Amino acid sequence: MNDLPKPPAERDLPPAGAARIRAQLLSTARAPGPRVPRRLLVAAAAALTLIAAAAVTLEVRHEDRTRILAMNTAELDPSLRRAVRNCLEEMKPRDDGAPQPAFVPVSPADVTIASRRGPWIAVLFLTRDGYMACEMYLKFGRLQSSSVGGEAWPHRDWLPGPVQRLSLISTEVDGGSVSVLGRVSARVDRLVLEHGNGRTTTARLHNGAFGLISRTDDVREDAQLVSYDAAGHEIDRRLLFQYSEQFPHCYTDPAGKVIYGEPGPDCLPADPWTR
Repeated sequence: MNDLPKPPAERDLPPAGAARIRAQLLSTARAPGPRVPRRLLVAAAAALTLIAAAAVTLEVRHEDRTRILAMNTAELDPSLRRAVRNCLEEMKPRDDGAPQPAFVPVSPADVTIASRRGPWIAVLFLTRDGYMACEMYLKFGRLQSSSVGGEAWPHRDWLPGPVQRLSLISTEVDGGSVSVLGRVSARVDRLVLEHGNGRTTTARLHNGAFGLISRTDDVREDAQLVSYDAAGHEIDRRLLFQYSEQFPHCYTDPAGKVIYGEPGPDCLPADPWTR
């Protein structure tokens, strides 16, 4: 991962800003499927108007303190709607002679979750064929860097256990403030991020998907996602900062075929996904 692009000089970013963008690019490389970092410059500043919507967490004291978590298109505020348009623009084929990534076709109607934590934005599109995740970094409302990636579902109707992380943004390489988006099975009644220092953040769940923005910027490298059922029993625990294809167990379909992870003696049944 040493060949990750650095912000170009014309952005005139301070060293701290460049380091934060690099950390963001490193973190987004953890999602499954081809990750294609793309960076854009926006000529005109976007107006930063934040409007509160039902069930959307919103703070406007300072741009870096803004926290928005939208679990459907109706909850998108203006900044997230602009982000969705930018994501879709990034996924269009380019006529520059370079190999074109095989993106899963998505539309604005496929937006399932979108999050904003200060200048960091993540959007997750879910379709019957696959998913696309888009992450971006803003400065004073202007797009500074972005990345898109995703894949066709290898096993759409099955999850590697109760939870599957599909998008992760962190302000440090393995920690800091995080935004996490993904899928959950019907077994999950509550999903909690344990920061690794005694603090926790509870995810929002909706229609087979989850989203969370850490309450504080102190998430550590050993942070874990912990799932609970309706009775309050812990049913799954896994590290947040691990590559998406590193599963705590191998998982099998109803026929006993291993569909996630490497075959071994401790395989568990894959969880059905009924979205």
